[in-house]
Amino acid sequence: MRVVKVLNNSLVLALDEEGREIILMGKGIGFHKASGYEFGPEEVEKVFVLRDRSITRSIIRLAAETDSVYFEIAKNVIDYAIDTYHMKLLDHIYLSLTDHLAFAVRRTKKEIIVPNFYTQDMQHFNPNEYQVGQYALQVIKEQTGVFLPEDEAGNIAFHFINAQEDHPYNEKNRKIKQLTEDVLDIVKYYYQLVYDEDSVAYSRYLTHIRLFAQRLVSGKQLPVDESRLLYDQIAQVCTSEFSCVERVNRFVRERFGVSVTNQEEMYLALHIHRVLEGGRMKE
Repeated sequence: MRVVKVLNNSLVLALDEEGREIILMGKGIGFHKASGYEFGPEEVEKVFVLRDRSITRSIIRLAAETDSVYFEIAKNVIDYAIDTYHMKLLDHIYLSLTDHLAFAVRRTKKEIIVPNFYTQDMQHFNPNEYQVGQYALQVIKEQTGVFLPEDEAGNIAFHFINAQEDHPYNEKNRKIKQLTEDVLDIVKYYYQLVYDEDSVAYSRYLTHIRLFAQRLVSGKQLPVDESRLLYDQIAQVCTSEFSCVERVNRFVRERFGVSVTNQEEMYLALHIHRVLEGGRMKE
């Protein structure tokens, strides 16, 4: 296995014996390594033969802006899920979970807490995934010294639900999946947008919409913000995004008979804004 590029201390892009691009993972694997270095099997903890090149590109991009410790934590947690509950996981979880953990730690350090209103449902319907989420909180505390709120266990569990090839979706999860796809399509066609699915912005946007769909289907939206001060400030800047969100709101009213709360509208508009900044518009 020959090094093509050192991504960070924990990740290396390499070529295997058949000339295929692979990602090598291991604690300190990239330290003092250079292009052309030949790894022996005993030096590598994990080898990813990523058949989808878009995942390879996304990992390279994420590695450039994320501390290697979060890749190590994500691998630790994923290994735990596989060893403890024999989960069959798709490769994309190594990307999405790493990004989520790094983002959650940054939020917590800035004292930005995003409450999870479906923790009890997650514990009831998906106890194994939720327990993996709790294990992740413990590892993060040990590795970074940051105490993530208990609600984050539910957010982390959601990544493991989505990444399982054979997860037995109940009716609620099927509704969540369909609603997520519907909202993605509404935004896509409103802007005639071609999603850059390799981007970190899209990964965060997709995660937010999935969580929004989970809250909506569970009947536990973010509460109405009576002050509206922050809402009004953002609405003045993101007028186009709020118009798009109103399309989503109309769809939700027709499908579920409820309106989206102003806090949900505000966060959805912000994520649309971010994905537009990094998106590619059709000519």
